[in-house]
Amino acid sequence: MKQCLFTITLISSFLLCYEVVADEVNIRPNILFIAVDDLNDWVGYLGGHPNAKTPNLDELANRGVFFSNAYTVSPICGPSRASVLTGMRPETTGIYHNKGMYKDYVPDAVALPKYLKDNGYHVMAAGKINHAMGMVVAENYHEYGPDAGAIGGPFTWEELSLTPQKKVMRKDILGKRLEAQSGIVTDVYPGKIISRGTLSATLPLNGIDNTLDRPFNGYNTFDWGPVDVKDDEMPDGQIAQWAVEKLSEQYNKPFFLGVGFYRPHQPFYVPTKYFDAFKNEVIALPKIQENDLSDVSEAGKQYAHFPWSGSFERVQKHNVWQDGVLGYLASIHFADAQIGRVLDALDKSDYKDNTLILLWSDHGWELGEKEHWGKHSPWEGSIRVPFIIVPPKSSQIVKGARASFVSLLDIYPTIADYANLPIPKHLEGRSLKKVVTGEYDKVRDFHITTLGRASYALRTEDWKFIHFYDGSEELYDLSGDPHEWNNLVNLESYQSKIKQFRAMLPVDDHFKQLVRYKRYKAIITEHNEFLLYDMLHPKNGIGEQDEVSKQHPDIVMKIKTALKEQGITERYVTLND
Repeated sequence: MKQCLFTITLISSFLLCYEVVADEVNIRPNILFIAVDDLNDWVGYLGGHPNAKTPNLDELANRGVFFSNAYTVSPICGPSRASVLTGMRPETTGIYHNKGMYKDYVPDAVALPKYLKDNGYHVMAAGKINHAMGMVVAENYHEYGPDAGAIGGPFTWEELSLTPQKKVMRKDILGKRLEAQSGIVTDVYPGKIISRGTLSATLPLNGIDNTLDRPFNGYNTFDWGPVDVKDDEMPDGQIAQWAVEKLSEQYNKPFFLGVGFYRPHQPFYVPTKYFDAFKNEVIALPKIQENDLSDVSEAGKQYAHFPWSGSFERVQKHNVWQDGVLGYLASIHFADAQIGRVLDALDKSDYKDNTLILLWSDHGWELGEKEHWGKHSPWEGSIRVPFIIVPPKSSQIVKGARASFVSLLDIYPTIADYANLPIPKHLEGRSLKKVVTGEYDKVRDFHITTLGRASYALRTEDWKFIHFYDGSEELYDLSGDPHEWNNLVNLESYQSKIKQFRAMLPVDDHFKQLVRYKRYKAIITEHNEFLLYDMLHPKNGIGEQDEVSKQHPDIVMKIKTALKEQGITERYVTLND
């Protein structure tokens, strides 16, 4: 009899627990997770550019909470997206560049989509969520939609190729060969004529030969201009349509829908109508200062001047600065329209009241500021990003702007919090739920962005402190110098503040010593391994992606000899001839 009672009690307890768990699942929100590639603060609600046309982003910001001080963990796609998916900093994962995917570095990491999948969510996504040309980590998803690819359309890899006689094999995210985008490249830039369907163009549209800045680049993304195609002939249009269709379907569990838009990433190709929208406007150029970099170190100048895809100097020489800015604005306008399609579908769906919306960009993009064209810099144009949260309609919210410093690291714990799931202990961000509800004003007083290995940008309410891998530094009082024009780092009156800021920076113990010699960055690891990176890499630009010690034994010997003969043991080193 006692055994029977015990069994009944166990069953009753199980049923009670099941009812609690089931109830939690029922109140878990759906999640619409919108990622936008290379979008800086040139959106209406942030006031970043007077010509910006972002009605859908602005309307979304008005529906929820937007952060005026949202910052990327790293101003380059790979480590930024890895930080969002894993919830960990580059110093923890070792992901500092675009080579490979996060699983190559932290294979045991449970990514955000996988965490939701393991806890009762139906997980779907399309486009560029993690880095590596839109490819997916299969364990994370139940289903994956269209691929944004490496270019974002409408031209193929073969058409944009800069390498004659090279066999180009294009595959989709599941590895299926795409015959229409594969083949042997026989004719390359400049002056390649493309004519198929309504698309008629001579590439490059901006007239700039990309091999001048990146002589061994495989294909040209340093281009912009209108193209005669419809929205759905662009990958982003196809991704938006796929998301619209998914929002019309029925689900028996809460869903996670990741939508990764490629634009405004270069090349700035979008349908003609998005360029025409600016036809009667004078396009404002970013504010710059002559000889802006005269007070920064050689390392800072390298980040500004060495080309990511192409250089600002090249833009000026070809007299196409305004055209390039227009191309970026048109690309933002196009991306905004695709976002609008998805939001409109959500509002017409059965899920409009119980869906958490998060919209974010992986990092910004500079178009002349600090004499830079691109990303991967420590300045505001590269590291400040749009970030919007709209909770389910039943959730508490105090709408509007928040000045709290927030990080893309906060996305993972915020979603876990709203999904009524335990926030994993290893996450290095913080839930923003109580900031959205108005219970907290902020979750941190400062933010640190990592720029490659051992270079950092620290942002406080009024100050920006930059520390490069060679020990050189910059300090800006943003309260009176928002464009970061006046470097105060050498003034005696700021040395105590600089010392305080230095103590706040992270340290990656895997690196024992970091050296700059001319255009090369050398690293001596904790195991005394010597690594060398060419910061003006002819193929990959300044991403310090490929280790090149075998290609430059003379540089390796010169650095090693100088360190030994001069007895240099400091962590951050600059070597001169």
